[in-house]
Amino acid sequence: MAEMNERNGAGPHGQVSLYGDELEPGALVGPWVVEARVHSGVTASLYRATHVDTRTLAAVKVVRAHFNHVSEVLKRFKQEADTLQALHHPHIVRVLEYGELRDGRPWLAMEWLEGESLDRWLAHRGPFSLAEAHTVMEELGSALAQAHGQGILHRDLKAQNVMLLPRAEGFTVKLVDFGIAKVAPAEGSAGLTSAGAVLGTPVAMAPEQILGQAVDARADLYALGVLLYQLLTGKLPFTGESAVEIEEQHLHAPPPRLGERVRVPQGLEALVRRCLAKRPEERWPDVATFLSALRSALTPVDEETWAMGLYLDLRFPESHEDPSDESMDARDEALEWSRALLESSGWTLAMEGGNALLAWRELPSEASARDGEREVGRRLAQQLLGGAIGLAGDALEARLYLHAAPSELSTDSQGGRRLVGGLLSRLEGWATGGTPGVVTERATD
Repeated sequence: MAEMNERNGAGPHGQVSLYGDELEPGALVGPWVVEARVHSGVTASLYRATHVDTRTLAAVKVVRAHFNHVSEVLKRFKQEADTLQALHHPHIVRVLEYGELRDGRPWLAMEWLEGESLDRWLAHRGPFSLAEAHTVMEELGSALAQAHGQGILHRDLKAQNVMLLPRAEGFTVKLVDFGIAKVAPAEGSAGLTSAGAVLGTPVAMAPEQILGQAVDARADLYALGVLLYQLLTGKLPFTGESAVEIEEQHLHAPPPRLGERVRVPQGLEALVRRCLAKRPEERWPDVATFLSALRSALTPVDEETWAMGLYLDLRFPESHEDPSDESMDARDEALEWSRALLESSGWTLAMEGGNALLAWRELPSEASARDGEREVGRRLAQQLLGGAIGLAGDALEARLYLHAAPSELSTDSQGGRRLVGGLLSRLEGWATGGTPGVVTERATD
């Protein structure tokens, strides 16, 4: 009798009821026996449970007792169950069944996922590699694409709602918690969201979501960008002491650069920044376009990028006397003439000092074409050296160094190219020694 009273919630002699606000181990939820509480949320709790007949494990979600008569909570709970049943995808958690307890509380049984959420994985393992982050994006992206295709927006995409499941080789992920998903209403019916309602988690909410404005698939793309940044750096792009502070950053602060925390391909930097654009129309229009751009950004380039560098050094001969005004004018004229010749020949000036300048130009990736351009560079160097000596006369010693090598180049927001790494950017590695009046060349490194 005591057991029956306990199961019915009577709890004699101060015993804990199996069916209080939080269910206790042994409670029956349909055909599922509760083993342990996994998580207590605001409106619902999640339990690990076992089927009485098959012994199959499940994650059982049950509305908390004090929300059992809140119509909005009950409607959203049913919507989540209906949404998950409609979405059959290998990277979306699968619904097994749902029903109600005797007191009317709805419950939802989902497949048990033997793994950890991405936020916990990041906390003890650290940032993901590019390849690992790509796997997450591909699998989540395919799940979101199917949901969007059926008029369903997740609206709460974050590391806590993505489960990582280890496999014999690598891992797979599954998207969970469609509790605040937006579902396109059936014809003639109204949706759940009221105008101006703010739903979501501040760490990953798009600006329009924070403002309670209308949202579409691009709000999920914003959250996907937040998650990609988090996977690669181990940090959220925007953090603060309060939800309001975080929301203000999503609304107004420029997104931080990936390159400030981790080295990534230039294309990936631009891809994430576009995800995190404040205005929806400036983001990726859909998941398919985002994934295509991601693959391009991560595709290794087989051919090396080459550039040719030219360094001209005009020195005054060692003397106990200071250079005359005429000598200094001759040096300035020689440098100005040299700079104009280089720029008119398609070279980019990288540095100019009082007595020297450094210029470079990109070379073709194809070897034979590159050899032809290097020969053009040699002829220009000879012309440059002859002209500088002609202008400076005996007042200066002219040294000119020419070098071609694999180089690191970047593209700015206006499409311009910039020398950012490689031997050409380190003068001490190639512009040393040399004989006055001779082009010192290193064709390879």
